Amino acid sequence: MVKMYKPVKVPKAIAKMLYADETVVAKIRQSRLKRLFTPDSIFVTNHRVILYAPQAMGLRKTIEDYRYEDMANFKAERGILFSTIIITQRFMGNDLVLTALPKGKADNIARIIHEGIRFYSNNPNPQTGYTPQAGQAADDPLKVLQLRYARGEINQQQYEEMRKTLE
Repeated sequence: MVKMYKPVKVPKAIAKMLYADETVVAKIRQSRLKRLFTPDSIFVTNHRVILYAPQAMGLRKTIEDYRYEDMANFKAERGILFSTIIITQRFMGNDLVLTALPKGKADNIARIIHEGIRFYSNNPNPQTGYTPQAGQAADDPLKVLQLRYARGEINQQQYEEMRKTLE
C-alpha cells in the first residue's frame, strides 16, 4: 500500500538536492529553545533525512543528508515537552542526533524514519535493483561504498578517504 502525504514546502536549496523520484514526506522544525532566531529544520523524504541548519541569521546554511540505507539502529527519547531521535549509522559516521523536537510532531517523524530504515534494510538498494551476489554479505561496507561511488552519490576524493578508513 502506497502512503499519500501532503506536499511539504521546502527551501530552494533542498529542492535542488532531491532526486527525480524523491518526495519530501514530512518536515519538523526544532524548538526555538535550541536556537532562538534560526532553528534547524529536518526534512524527511522517501530516501533520506536532510538537516537544514541556517546560520548567521539565515545568511549561511549547512545542509547534511543521511540515507536510510546507511542507517542501522533507531532510538527515540521522549521528554515532557520535547523528544530526541538518535540514529546509529552503519558505516563511518557519528550517530545522527535530532534534538529539541516538539513531542507531538516527533512521533510522526520517528515513525516515518523507522519505516524507511526497515524498508532499506529489507530491500538493499531498490532503485538500482542491486542484490548481493551469493556469498557476499549485504552489509559489506566496501561494496556499499563502491556502489555509492558508481551511482555518483560521492565523489572520488570522498570515495578514496572512506575506502582507506575501511581497509
